[in-house]
Amino acid sequence: LTGKPDKNSTISIEEVQASLKKKTRGALIFVSNCATPSKREQLIKQLGQYTELTVRGGCEARLSFGNKTRKFMCKADCSDDGLIATHRFYISFENSLCNDYITEKFFLRISQKLVPIVVKRQLYEAVHIPSDSFIALDDFKTVKELGDYMNYLRSNDTAYLKYFEWTKHYRNPAKYVGNSLCKLCEDIHMGEKMVIKDIVKYYKEGQCFSAPVT
Repeated sequence: LTGKPDKNSTISIEEVQASLKKKTRGALIFVSNCATPSKREQLIKQLGQYTELTVRGGCEARLSFGNKTRKFMCKADCSDDGLIATHRFYISFENSLCNDYITEKFFLRISQKLVPIVVKRQLYEAVHIPSDSFIALDDFKTVKELGDYMNYLRSNDTAYLKYFEWTKHYRNPAKYVGNSLCKLCEDIHMGEKMVIKDIVKYYKEGQCFSAPVT
């Protein structure tokens, strides 16, 4: 049930500190879906007014607005890996904001030594993701406050590194190999029983949310 780690299953704080030398830019997002149920595109446009944001992908032209948002310029950092290495944050705004749904990109980016920026803290803490491993929009009163805080973390390495304390206690999620069949068996035998009488109603009502625009 604990899964099996490979030789690269952990991230040391020394690795994170070394990566800071290249992290001269703010936030990055790869985005190809330009009209989402969560309305994340509105938040991206707003956030780009207050902090440096690099937009990469099919929605570059639509979302590259704001005096601090730049459209991707293919230079020395042309590759995706180059962009990931030079940014401090990843905008992990989901296509849909729903209970029990977290995109795999969240775990991939956190494994690449980026601090994810999410919309709703509750959705992540509900599945026991360490609360100090990401930043949530709903911790702030406005998008501007979030942008200001991200700017602060760009200039304060000590405060920024606190978001990697999780590496002392948890494995690298992108390198973790678990046994899902055993986990399913455990949940069946030990989990609490839950009965859903109308699965369609349950799915459609009260499970998903729109992103706040402030």
